[in-house]
Amino acid sequence: MKKYLQFIKPASNASHIAYYGLNIGLPLLILALVRIDLVIIAAIFVLLAKWRMFAVQPRYWIPNLRANAVDIFIGLSVVIFMAGTNTFAVQLFWTIAYIGWIIYLKPKSQQVAVMAQALIAQALSLVAFYQAVNNHSIVAAVVGVAIITYVCARHFFGAFDEPLTRQYSAIWAWFAACLTWVLEHWVLYYLAIPQTALVLSLVGYSLAFLYYLHVNHRLKSSIIRQFIILVTVLLFIIVAFSDWQDKAL
Repeated sequence: MKKYLQFIKPASNASHIAYYGLNIGLPLLILALVRIDLVIIAAIFVLLAKWRMFAVQPRYWIPNLRANAVDIFIGLSVVIFMAGTNTFAVQLFWTIAYIGWIIYLKPKSQQVAVMAQALIAQALSLVAFYQAVNNHSIVAAVVGVAIITYVCARHFFGAFDEPLTRQYSAIWAWFAACLTWVLEHWVLYYLAIPQTALVLSLVGYSLAFLYYLHVNHRLKSSIIRQFIILVTVLLFIIVAFSDWQDKAL
């Protein structure tokens, strides 16, 4: 996948220390700000950390924003998750997870790594979105979910140089928006995970894996049948064992 922004790899021990220090510093700063209830400032620092997107000619701003969108989603999601709890151990967990994202997963450009980036960003962003806007309208939920799924799909397909990236991403966002519109008539959560995020993550992960096998010429009809059965059973369990009564809006 073509990268519009690349990290400058350090060439000496001193620059290695500076490189990792700066990358570890952001999650630690976010943790400190959230601990003193400066959540908005923490979110602003996540955005300011991407200043290099605009340190180029304006014609590169949109491509840079698209290439860095999932990273921004992850950062804002971490801020939301930290702010949603007063337990230091949980906040520390998200800090360490964010450090792992910045240092280990985000710089990678292999197919599997980019797939993981997109899928993780979509799952966490959907949960964070619902956590951040509890009292939202159906329209706001549909628009928010559509944006998240479209951006993450664009990132996913970028790993394969898919010529129909825009079309496939738009179809996935449209499906997610339609599903959200239906599920928004009920407010269902599973261990603090909204049903919309759970279903979209389940379907999205399954389709992503099938697409990966297809592109790499490893997809077999038997695998397709197994996945269809597995996803159908899981969706049936989610629907059948949900308490739909007294949840309608």
